[in-house]
Amino acid sequence: MPTLILRLIQQLTLISLIAIPSPTIADLANTSSLSTIHRSSASFPDSNPYQDTVLQGDGYAFINDNDSLLDNLKRIYDEGLALQASSRGLLVIPGDEAELVSELENANNDKTSFSAGGHLALLTQQKDWIVVAGSEFNGSGEFIYDEDDATRLRFATVLGLFNLGELQSAVNVSALWKNYLGINHRFSLQAFPNTVIGITAKLQSISVIERSISIEEYDEDKLFDRGRDVESKFQLNADLGIQHQMDNWTFGIDFNDIYQQVIKGSEGTPYQQRTHISGDVHYLQEWGRLGLHADITPQNGFGELASRRAYGVNALLPFSEKLNILLGYTWLDSHKDSDLPTAGLYYHLGDMLRIEAQVSYAGPREFGGGVSLQLPL
Repeated sequence: MPTLILRLIQQLTLISLIAIPSPTIADLANTSSLSTIHRSSASFPDSNPYQDTVLQGDGYAFINDNDSLLDNLKRIYDEGLALQASSRGLLVIPGDEAELVSELENANNDKTSFSAGGHLALLTQQKDWIVVAGSEFNGSGEFIYDEDDATRLRFATVLGLFNLGELQSAVNVSALWKNYLGINHRFSLQAFPNTVIGITAKLQSISVIERSISIEEYDEDKLFDRGRDVESKFQLNADLGIQHQMDNWTFGIDFNDIYQQVIKGSEGTPYQQRTHISGDVHYLQEWGRLGLHADITPQNGFGELASRRAYGVNALLPFSEKLNILLGYTWLDSHKDSDLPTAGLYYHLGDMLRIEAQVSYAGPREFGGGVSLQLPL
């Protein structure tokens, strides 16, 4: 891991020095964006650089269906319906179930996951305070094959009568859905020069979704439906961030969800909410900006939604006075998720307008992206 990160930094640095002529270097130190406040409570300057009211909003989505579970479930469902229709017409004979049994066995332990969300930040005339809000959804489903289904199918074809509802194989779905509304405040202390402390106090709702989708009721829209099998808790919580600047270096650490509690899903599975700790390092030079991010503690899982750690490197490289190129790579400590390369564009006009778009792509069935817009009101 450290060797790969250092190698990538060296390559990005070399590319930027060769490819970017000095007349087009942008003022990277003046690209403060409200979008950073959603990742770190202390990332936005405590001495506000803007004079007017500013609104920022973003959205993202990502899907990982490397196991082709969605397609496999559709084939299983269609094959089951065809077998059921044949049995009603007394056209089914022993052996007709073989293809369906094979599909069930091949799909065992296949997984799919989906995440999406959005954030808002409002910087008003009261410059020391930023109103923040967000909604984040993460879900995962795994197909669990019941070996007795093979016997049920063979027996049904001998009798010449089969009902799709007799199958006990199912997709177990687990998801976390977080919504919050809060206010962020940043300040400095004379005893700690060049250090910004940020606190985000928030009213938060955490919902755990836990369900089992049988083959008979399979529908892609039901897998991550947020309207059923939901247990929710409302809480007051807070995030804490600290950033220290030393020459061209910035070091940061964040503590998200200081308050902790246990929430049980509809099936009784506990979700242990814990404080998530992460760290960042940024390096700024004329040719660009480099950043490192690491999860110090894992991002908590729930049921089929496995916990994981993420480690990333990113670069912001000037292309023109207003346009910057974003490059990044994220290593995921997870047995089901691939490492993610990321590319995007960052456009800024004047003091306040910011437009950012990024795409992450690890394969034709594992990809996502996001956009962010900041504008004066």
